[in-house]
Amino acid sequence: MICIILLLCFSQVSFSQADADYEKLVEKVTNLINTKDVKSIYNLFSETLKKENSLENFEKSILAYQEELGKITSTEFWMEGELGNCYLLEFEQASMVLIVKLLPDNKISVFNIEEY
Repeated sequence: MICIILLLCFSQVSFSQADADYEKLVEKVTNLINTKDVKSIYNLFSETLKKENSLENFEKSILAYQEELGKITSTEFWMEGELGNCYLLEFEQASMVLIVKLLPDNKISVFNIEEY
């Protein structure tokens, strides 16, 4: 019985760490988008995601969002979806959803910004 209780406690700690990793990542991404430092976001991508998205295309799309919608004023965890964690991004002009998924090495394997 004690082993089961300890196992449950340790599993909660590991999930909490993952949540903290996501929160730090979303805060970092928000700051990087607002300062137009898109290359630093791209450097957080896994090699597979980099192969799927060129830096030039990624930079164009992120800068277009920021130019059209303004800066991100707030973020909020929305839900855990099939593709990853979903965060509501409040830009000055609109709301969008960021879908992000981290690998165990904290590299980003999924990164999508979609209309809310």
